Amino acid sequence: MRPQLTISLLASKQIHAVRKCLDSLVPILMQVPSELIVVDTSENNCIRELALQYTPYVIPFHWCDDFSKARNAGLRMAQGEWFLYLDDDEWFEDPKEIIAFFTDAEYLNYNSACYIVRNYTDWMGLDYTDAHLNRMIRRTSETRFVNPIHEFLKPFREPTKMFSAYVHHYGYVGNVLDSKSDRNIPLLEKELEHALTVHNCLQLSQEYMSANEFEKAEIYALKCLELKEPNHDREKSWCIAYLPYMIRSQEEYKRAWETGKEMLRHPKCTEIAALRIYVDLIEVCKSLKNHEKDIIIYAKAYHQSLTQLDARPEQWFKQTIGGLGEQKSKSVKDAIYLLGFKAAIDIEDSNSAVFFLQCFSWENGESEKLYPSFCNILRDRKKEDFLLGLFQRLDISDPFVWIMKSRSAWKDGNPEQLEKYFRLAVESDQILVFMEAALLAFQSQGEISLELVMLTTDISQWEKISAYLAGNVEITQLPHWINLSKSYLINFPVQSLSLLITFQEKLLIEGVLEIEDEDLFQEIKQYCQWVKEYTTSLYSEQLLSCAPSSFMPPNYRFAVQMEQVFQNLENCDYPKVLQQLHEVINIYKPLCGVIRRMLSMIADEINQPALTNPEFLALAGQVKQTVQYLIQEGRYEEALPLIQQLSSLLPRDLEVVRLRQELWSHMGE
Repeated sequence: MRPQLTISLLASKQIHAVRKCLDSLVPILMQVPSELIVVDTSENNCIRELALQYTPYVIPFHWCDDFSKARNAGLRMAQGEWFLYLDDDEWFEDPKEIIAFFTDAEYLNYNSACYIVRNYTDWMGLDYTDAHLNRMIRRTSETRFVNPIHEFLKPFREPTKMFSAYVHHYGYVGNVLDSKSDRNIPLLEKELEHALTVHNCLQLSQEYMSANEFEKAEIYALKCLELKEPNHDREKSWCIAYLPYMIRSQEEYKRAWETGKEMLRHPKCTEIAALRIYVDLIEVCKSLKNHEKDIIIYAKAYHQSLTQLDARPEQWFKQTIGGLGEQKSKSVKDAIYLLGFKAAIDIEDSNSAVFFLQCFSWENGESEKLYPSFCNILRDRKKEDFLLGLFQRLDISDPFVWIMKSRSAWKDGNPEQLEKYFRLAVESDQILVFMEAALLAFQSQGEISLELVMLTTDISQWEKISAYLAGNVEITQLPHWINLSKSYLINFPVQSLSLLITFQEKLLIEGVLEIEDEDLFQEIKQYCQWVKEYTTSLYSEQLLSCAPSSFMPPNYRFAVQMEQVFQNLENCDYPKVLQQLHEVINIYKPLCGVIRRMLSMIADEINQPALTNPEFLALAGQVKQTVQYLIQEGRYEEALPLIQQLSSLLPRDLEVVRLRQELWSHMGE
């Protein structure tokens, strides 16, 4: 008798995620005649050793950029009547429905099944999308994975069971057709049958482009250009301008590039049309890769054409047609300069990079919206020194330029310049500059004090700064940043507590899988303590005692409730604790993942069998040895009742998990 189910997963280098995934499979392995196959692509002994705790079937696989080949390695080894696969960064919330599918023999009525993959878009677990995926199949000789990426099982036969069971997946921790086009296109096509004109071709091309039917839009744009009607230069200039865009939208990048260069030489190409073509040529070069020099050339040509048109403003009006005009041409100006700047950064063309920096409108404040892009480039440590050197060459009075010069002075070990530009930057009223100043203060670890930023900002700004700092720190660095935040507790207790709460919350949300079980409760207690101290420093005692609880910040209500949870936990009042946790989970949603883990840990504690005294464990060990002996001797029917008894008494014992798989494997031979 072969196993009913084979579970297969690819294991990579995420050891904490792999452990979470494997733990979620234990209930299935203990209650369903099944086997677990781990295809180890990590080349990491730690992953292999971890997997071997759960199954004897671990297949080393050298990664070859082909998911199907890796999946098929596990499939070839499978003995189960059914086959289920998942990724190592997924774990089942509750597999009871899948267990019942097999234990109640419902699987006999189906050929395939789908369970839900819950894809989260944030670490808080509040924003997600559910997708029913074809992850389970009745195995046949034809079953195989296809496609090197976005692989899937085939043939996928019906009938299909749709499970509501789901796995958590944090691997992603992001055009409507105009109804007028539906109406206009048939009318224009009918009109074109009677009158093949430049105007009609232009209109159809525009309608199809609005409907994202770019191949048809291109056909009519080309027809427009082929027609010899006089006095239609502006109509033809529109087609010239947008032909590269239509082709690029069909993902034919090289043809779009060649067409763009050809259209620039077209006698009907206006300056406005050229501006549009330069935009698309730059986008095409981004898609083709290794075309940084061309991006710089086209971005400079765009700037030159823009300058020439501004020198003759009447031409903006004369050349405008169908949305192709001054406003639309200039709306992408900063984006084009930024792309040229990034390309210059990539090939370390400092002169071109400074050229594009000087093109931005620093004086009127329009460049403020580009600060985040500069910050993102700055996060690349390989480019940081080069970027800072560029800002040193700018003679521009702007808060962001000052903070960049301050950062450069810090790296160069120039304390006077560091202090000078840091003060100039902080005296501005731009929140992103405050954030960068705070980040610099933290990174300098005392060379420049954060106190100046604390003195300048209000509480709402400081909370944004706290969140920004937390977003720029790795999980592994959090203990250091928490200690640094504590150094400000005496002089700036409110600001310091705000930082501590934000860092600790990040630890609990994003690091929930990293924290060891024995440390989790202490980390939550510390968070609650800081939240209470912060809130009581902002609110009067009278308000906290008299105001309705709903009036208080949700993290404070969470902290107060958790105090009662921990008190009942000390008294081992587990039913009360479980009840309170189910209430707390709705109070402060960002920490629902932590509460889920607490619920799981406490449920495990409640469900631990009472028979865990030394005598029982010694007896269980003897029974395991007996089962192993019976398997080796081929006496499988005698081993079966013993392993079933062990499974009920020791539901999370990994030795029993392995023995079950060995038994079912041999019984299937």
